[in-house]
Amino acid sequence: MIKDKLYDDLKEATEQLLGMARDQSWNTISNNCLYLISEIKDSNGKNFFEQRKIRKRENRHKQPKTLQAVAYELSCIYKNLYDVNLCVFKSTSRQTVVEIQIYLKCSLSKVYLEKVKANDLSLHCKVAIPPYAIDETSKFDINWELGGLRHNWKMY
Repeated sequence: MIKDKLYDDLKEATEQLLGMARDQSWNTISNNCLYLISEIKDSNGKNFFEQRKIRKRENRHKQPKTLQAVAYELSCIYKNLYDVNLCVFKSTSRQTVVEIQIYLKCSLSKVYLEKVKANDLSLHCKVAIPPYAIDETSKFDINWELGGLRHNWKMY
């Protein structure tokens, strides 16, 4: 992924993400997207579930932005970006909020940074799968990470 094509790459990746989400969930997922940016932080002794809860809590207070605004913000810090992950934060039939998780080069260890500093930026699409998903064919609520009665019932 190069800086000049950042907007186009994010747009294409969003389309792939929405396709993946539609294949794996039973929700109606809108093409009308807004975006949040969150930084992937080191664990500091916290497990994955605690980190996810903290990240979701922080994202609930952020104001979603358009793809153009997010692409501009990312282009401003492009030299410090190592990895970009797109995930569905929340989806309704009217709007989908896509979370862009970024991992900065300054967060890497110095030894590893020397190995990868010449590499291009990586872009990934991910759909979070709930622990109760039995197999690849079972569909689930795309908003399961936000909690709710159905998610709590299935976790029980």
